[in-house]
Amino acid sequence: MLSKILKSALLLSLTGVLFSCNFEEINTDPNNTTSIAPGALLTYTQMHTINGGNAKNIQVGTCMMIVQQTATLNLDMPGDKYYQMDSYANSMFVDTYSDLIKNWRELVVIASSDAKYENTLGAAKIWGAYLFQRMTDLFGNVPYSEAGLGYYESIYRPKYDNQEDIYKGMIQDVKDGLKLLGEDKPAMDGDLFYEGNIAQWKKFGGSLLVRLGMRLSEVAPDLAKETVQFAVQNGVMTEAGDMCRLIHNVDKDAFKNILSKRYELDGFVKDDAIKISKTFMDYLKSTNDPRIKSYCSLKDGNDDPAVQAGLPNGYDSNTITEVGDAYIGKENCSNFNTNTILKLDAPTLFLLPSETKLLLAEATLRGWTSGDAASLFEEAVICSMKEQKIAYGVEIPQAEIDAYLAQDLFKKAASTEAKLEVLGQQYWVATFMNGFESYANWRRTGYPTLTPTHYAGSQSNGQIPRRLPYSVEEYTINKANVEAAVRQQGADEVTTRIWWDKK
Repeated sequence: MLSKILKSALLLSLTGVLFSCNFEEINTDPNNTTSIAPGALLTYTQMHTINGGNAKNIQVGTCMMIVQQTATLNLDMPGDKYYQMDSYANSMFVDTYSDLIKNWRELVVIASSDAKYENTLGAAKIWGAYLFQRMTDLFGNVPYSEAGLGYYESIYRPKYDNQEDIYKGMIQDVKDGLKLLGEDKPAMDGDLFYEGNIAQWKKFGGSLLVRLGMRLSEVAPDLAKETVQFAVQNGVMTEAGDMCRLIHNVDKDAFKNILSKRYELDGFVKDDAIKISKTFMDYLKSTNDPRIKSYCSLKDGNDDPAVQAGLPNGYDSNTITEVGDAYIGKENCSNFNTNTILKLDAPTLFLLPSETKLLLAEATLRGWTSGDAASLFEEAVICSMKEQKIAYGVEIPQAEIDAYLAQDLFKKAASTEAKLEVLGQQYWVATFMNGFESYANWRRTGYPTLTPTHYAGSQSNGQIPRRLPYSVEEYTINKANVEAAVRQQGADEVTTRIWWDKK
C-alpha cells in the first residue's frame, strides 16, 4: 500500500514544480482549473513539509543551534552566532507560503467538495494546524485566515492574523478535523503518515492539541487547560508506534530523507560543517543517557559514547582558540549519527508520543489533568527510548533504560520549578531532530538554561533570539499588512517576543 502511494507521490513531486513555481498563474486564470484528487495533494503536502535547504538552514542551522543542540565554526549558519538570519528566514517564509500552504489550501477546498472526502478533509484540517503552528511559532503574527486564497477569493495580499487569533483558530481546526474523522466513512487516499488509519489520525490530532494547548501555559492558562483536557478525553498518542513520521526509502531520489540527502550533497560530514553542541553533549553524558548512541557518532560512524564530544557554540575557525582545551578539533567532535539519523532512508519525525507524555506530566504538575506527574515522566523517558528502535533501528537495552530511570531526576527535583526544569531538559532531548519544537518549547519554558553566545556582529546584542524576521519580499509585495503586523507585535527584530513567549 505504502509503495503504491510513494509511486503516486513521485509523479506528483515531479508535477509539483508547476504548483510551486507557477501557482500564481494557475490561481489567476480560470481556464487553468485542476482535477487533482485530494489524496494526491495530501501526499504532496506531507512530502513537501520542508525542502532540503530549509531543513538544513532553519531546522538544524537556526533552531537547533539557537537551543545549542548543534554547533558550527562555519559563518553561514545563523543560529550559532545570532547573525545574518534574514536570508534563511526569508527562504523559509516564501517557500512555505508560495508552495506548501497554497497546495494545502487546494487540498482543503477539493476535500470539502464531496462528502466522500470527509476523512481526507479531517486529516487536512489537523495537518494544516501543524503547518501553521510551525510558522507562527517562528515568526509570530503571520498570514493564516487568508493564506492561500489567491485563486478562490482573489486575496493576493493576505492579512497577518494576530498570534492569539491564530492559536484559537488552530485549536478549533483540530477539533473540527477530529469530528470529521470516522472509520465508517470512505477511506482517505494518499496518506504517507498512517496509511489512512483513522484511529492513528485521532491520536495525532489529540497530541497536537496537547502541544497547542501547552504552548499557551504562560499567556492563556484557562484555554491551555481546557484544550489539554479536551485532548486527553478524546485520546492522544500513548506508545512509541503512534509517532507521526514520514518514512523514506532510497528507491528514488525524491523518496530519500531530505536532510540526509542535503548533507550528502553539501559534504557536511566530510567537511565537519555541523557538529553536536558541547552543551547538548555534556548534558547527555552527565545523565548517562543511552540515546547518545542513537543521536551521535564520529564521522567514521563510531558511536561509542566514550569518544563522543561536542563543539562549543558561538565561535568560528579563528575565535575557537579562545576556549582553550575545551576545543579538541572539529574533526574529533560528534556529528548526527551517520548510521541512523543521516541514513538516506531515515524517517522525518513530526510529533512523538514521548513529547506528549512530557507535556501531560507538566499539565498534571499544574493540576490541569489527573494522574501522577512522576509516572508520566518515567513513561515519557521509556517511550523516547523505545522510539529510537522504531525511528532508527537502535534498540536500547532494558538494563540501560532502568539505570537511567534509577537516577530519579524528576523525583529528586525539590520544588515545582525544579521539576519543570527537568521536564524542559527532557523535552529538549526527546525532541532532538525536531528543532522547530525544541526551540519553541525552550522559549515557552525557559529550560534548559542556556548561556547566550557573544559573537561579533550578532543581531541580538548577545541575547538568544526569540523569533525570525519577516521575509524582506513582504515589505515590497504585501507592505501594508506586514507593517500592520509589526505595529501590533513589535519591531521586526529577532529579540521581539511573540505573544505566547513570556519566560
